[in-house]
Amino acid sequence: MTFRELYRKELDKPAPAKSWIAEIARITKKSEITVRRWLGDDNLKSSCRPDPLTRDVLAKHFNTTPEALFPESN
Repeated sequence: MTFRELYRKELDKPAPAKSWIAEIARITKKSEITVRRWLGDDNLKSSCRPDPLTRDVLAKHFNTTPEALFPESN
């Protein structure tokens, strides 16, 4: 395999952040678009929070509390 072919093979791999989003979508049974909305800017209307059950699932996955993952906006 040539150097260029090796590079092109790497381009086909998902970026770490994309893989993380895909994993969260799988765990929560939500779409990647929904997960991206949870990550949106708090100052924009496109930002949102997951429902309480989903927050609990994520808190258990990350071994923390829902409040720590999704603090109330001030």
